[in-house]
Amino acid sequence: MKQIESALVSTNGYIKSFTRNTLKGWWELEVGLPPTWVFDENSKIGCEITFENEIGKLIKIFPKKNDIVIDDLISFIEIIIQTNEQIAEKEKQFTDKMQEMKGVLEIEAKKFYQELDELKENSFKNLNATFAKNLGKPKTPRKPRKSKTSSVADDVTNKTSISTITEETDVIESTKK
Repeated sequence: MKQIESALVSTNGYIKSFTRNTLKGWWELEVGLPPTWVFDENSKIGCEITFENEIGKLIKIFPKKNDIVIDDLISFIEIIIQTNEQIAEKEKQFTDKMQEMKGVLEIEAKKFYQELDELKENSFKNLNATFAKNLGKPKTPRKPRKSKTSSVADDVTNKTSISTITEETDVIESTKK
């Protein structure tokens, strides 16, 4: 009895029963699996769901050829268990990583909104303080500044007037002679 128990240690909690199919002459195993676990048959070993609900599912594992022994069926169950445990570990790693990233994003968002609130509050406080300080003070009028374009226009006008006066003077002087 000890050898059978040691051979089944890796499948503890999953094998429900061993059944002898007398018509086909081979052993079949009934296995209980969690509802999210995956499995598939191959060319030598078949799988068939016999019962399923929200708690789990029962599957029948059977050989498709006469040369498959019960040890092969047990090895097949071990593969199903290992594969689904690896899938569960990957999912756990991903979930943990997402939780960590979510925590970092929450901290960043909190920091951003805190800075934004401080900026909103302090900007108006500083502007209002400066504005209040200058209330009631006489405003100094600004001196108008000449723009460069107006001085250039004035220069052109002055030069034209001077040349016109000079020309008229020349005309007058030439008539006197």
